[in-house]
Amino acid sequence: MTEAQFQQAVNSLQRAVNSVQDALENKLLRKVQKDTFLCSAKCCDTTSTRQDLQQCLSACAQPLMETEQRVKVQFEEFQLRHQRCIQRCQDVAVENLTPSSSERDRERAGEKLRKCAIECCTSYEKQIPQLQKNIMNS
Repeated sequence: MTEAQFQQAVNSLQRAVNSVQDALENKLLRKVQKDTFLCSAKCCDTTSTRQDLQQCLSACAQPLMETEQRVKVQFEEFQLRHQRCIQRCQDVAVENLTPSSSERDRERAGEKLRKCAIECCTSYEKQIPQLQKNIMNS
């Protein structure tokens, strides 16, 4: 496996993540944002005091903040799992290396690392549709 193949796998995973983020923005977040703005506009018409207005606006913003937080947490957890996969690859690749390992052994370790990392990227790219489904259902 070459460095170019590894970079291609990373780029493919990133494109898939970006695509899901765009879809969630369009299908989920914009609707909640619209509801927040409409609710906030009503607050301006239905409240009499500054304190009532602030409470109303805060209540309107709460669903959006909660939705954004749920999306953020899901993506962070996904990213952490992917990072742990890559870390396991690094651990496995270097576990048999010593300071006196030959250049050939180091090259093999690098090859092992790239192959494993590509497998991580491919595996996690396949999980993205489920990630999107989980976010939409939450």
